[in-house]
Amino acid sequence: MQPKGKRPHGGRFAPRSMLLLVILSFFIARDAPARTLASARQGKETSLAAALRETRVTSWAASLEPLIVTSASTGASARIGLYDRAGEIDEGARASFERVVSRETEAHILSLRVEQLVFKAAYHFGVERVFVVSGWREHAGKHSTGEAIDFRLPGIRPGLVAAYLRGLPRVGVGIYTHPGTQFVHVDVRDPSFYWIDASPPGVHWRERPLGVGTAVRDAAYRPEMDLP
Repeated sequence: MQPKGKRPHGGRFAPRSMLLLVILSFFIARDAPARTLASARQGKETSLAAALRETRVTSWAASLEPLIVTSASTGASARIGLYDRAGEIDEGARASFERVVSRETEAHILSLRVEQLVFKAAYHFGVERVFVVSGWREHAGKHSTGEAIDFRLPGIRPGLVAAYLRGLPRVGVGIYTHPGTQFVHVDVRDPSFYWIDASPPGVHWRERPLGVGTAVRDAAYRPEMDLP
């Protein structure tokens, strides 16, 4: 007989304790991989979402080839990409553009938006070269404030370029149709305004208005509209 108050080794309560330990270990083992998988999936999805966002930002810019910009006045030329691969303005390229198109010994700062509109038109028509007739000029309206550029795209009729630009908000668009000129003027303004000028080189005849842009389109302007 066993002494009172003593439980025999391996008594009836031992199997219950073992059973509880087995059941507990089963749930812990089953739950651990699930938590690990959920955590891994969350990390993977976060990385994928970030990659997709980066692709959306850069894909359009990465596909743009630099343009050959040539001054019709001085013959200066450079290969210029206004945007970097992240879709941001390349300030070095912008400075190069302003040096190339300047008629002066010192470059003049131009409106960023008017530069963007020239590149936007070139990419729209799929050309590789832009001839800039005039950028900054003294005593010449918006040219004197750096808000206007006269240019032409080789192989594209000025009328087509002007028609495309007239579809954009907050712009001034003039088309110069004389055989000795054949270029398009674009400037930034609000409200939009359009005209035609048949003056020969060195002569300024009276411009003929072609009308104004719609107030609705001008009011809907957003900076993203200036991107290619």
